[in-house]
Amino acid sequence: MFRRVASNRVVVNGKEYRQCVVEVQDGIVVNYYTFTDELPLTEWIGGLIDVKRDEEGILRAYWGGKPLQ
Repeated sequence: MFRRVASNRVVVNGKEYRQCVVEVQDGIVVNYYTFTDELPLTEWIGGLIDVKRDEEGILRAYWGGKPLQ
């Protein structure tokens, strides 16, 4: 399942991005990028999305301490 979410704050490996989209497929972050215009089929969630590597080196996204699927 593919999901595109946007938030005003995204932290990737300790670096913070503002107005950022995170694309997740089957629980794995496949892309992330900043944006200036609204994107179609994007779910806006407030707060912080934390993107970090798991023990296998795969990027995973967490929101409110829970994994984004």
